[in-house]
Amino acid sequence: MNRLGLFFTTFVGAVLGGAAVLTYKISRETGKTLSEAASEVPAEAMRYWEDIRARGLDAVEAGRAAARRKEEEIQQHLGGEA
Repeated sequence: MNRLGLFFTTFVGAVLGGAAVLTYKISRETGKTLSEAASEVPAEAMRYWEDIRARGLDAVEAGRAAARRKEEEIQQHLGGEA
């Protein structure tokens, strides 16, 4: 199996595994059967994606703000202006 095939197989396995975990989680939380819970997987996955994306954007912005503060601190320490 070439690398592309291995990557594709791994990706598909991860997606199916994630869907199975989400289905099980939804089933446990709502009391629905696994087949009933499976219909809610796309919406739940989208909520997870939006949460991960928002956290990532917040982290990037916090990092940029920290870098700006550090840059100003370094400039003040060196006696120069920004």
